Amino acid sequence: SEWSTELLLHLLINGVSFHMQSVAAYAVMSVVSPVTQSVLNTLKRAMLIWLSVLWFGNAVTLWSALGTLVCVVGVFLYNYARQHYPPSPGATRG
Repeated sequence: SEWSTELLLHLLINGVSFHMQSVAAYAVMSVVSPVTQSVLNTLKRAMLIWLSVLWFGNAVTLWSALGTLVCVVGVFLYNYARQHYPPSPGATRG
């Protein structure tokens, strides 16, 4: 059969993991602003790229290195702006 037990187990684990990631994302969104959530999601994607490089031995291209650098610098700039330019009193939380 094309559907082995191992494949079905991996699909189940994938589905449960995706569901838990979605639940975690909603929990994070309840305590941070949408912009902060977007920054965190961007950082997560950059870290996943590098995890794939380390774990699976994927090649590091100029574009993947540059993209990760842009993500990380963006996160640092966002945190700098949040610390040095606090929102006005009427702004939403974040």
